[in-house]
Amino acid sequence: MNLRHNALGHIGLAILITMVTPVLFGISNLDAGAAAVPLEMFLALIGIVLLTPMFQPEQNRDIHDLTASKYVSEIVVYMIRTVYSLVILLLIISVFIWFMQVCDCEVSILLLFGTLADALFLGGLGMLGAAIINHTAVAYMLPLIYYTLNYGAGSKLGNFYLFAMTMEQYEPKFWLFFSGLILISAAIITKYLQKRL
Repeated sequence: MNLRHNALGHIGLAILITMVTPVLFGISNLDAGAAAVPLEMFLALIGIVLLTPMFQPEQNRDIHDLTASKYVSEIVVYMIRTVYSLVILLLIISVFIWFMQVCDCEVSILLLFGTLADALFLGGLGMLGAAIINHTAVAYMLPLIYYTLNYGAGSKLGNFYLFAMTMEQYEPKFWLFFSGLILISAAIITKYLQKRL
């Protein structure tokens, strides 16, 4: 029910971003560093699209009151949404990596992991912002501002630099991956505490 009524539009937008990526970036015969460019600088944005609107339906007071009266806790619903969003995120990235491989690019599991890490971190920022602010449109601004900051600050962000794979540096992706999981968990915990209070 959630997938059909709440997620299809966001999934469609994520697929559209994926389809536009080869148009904006050449993805034929790329080495590992060049192959990281479309993955980090564009495809990773689907994390924002899929994760930030996690709590959007309940921002409508009528829907919130309805779901609050149900036997299944809202927190369980949020966790289910998060799991299927993460599965869809991984699936889209994996298919795109496979497509790059077909186009003779030097892609590896590290590029897949790094793209997933960026998407989780950006999506986690948006998701936590949405949980705190309780306004999805405003929450989109947080990961987009951080994404833009990476163009200005560059590698000064250290282990939280989103575009490290273009320089064939992969260690920051582990920081981004686990930070993304922490942000997503913090968002769900925040909603749980709000519900209890």
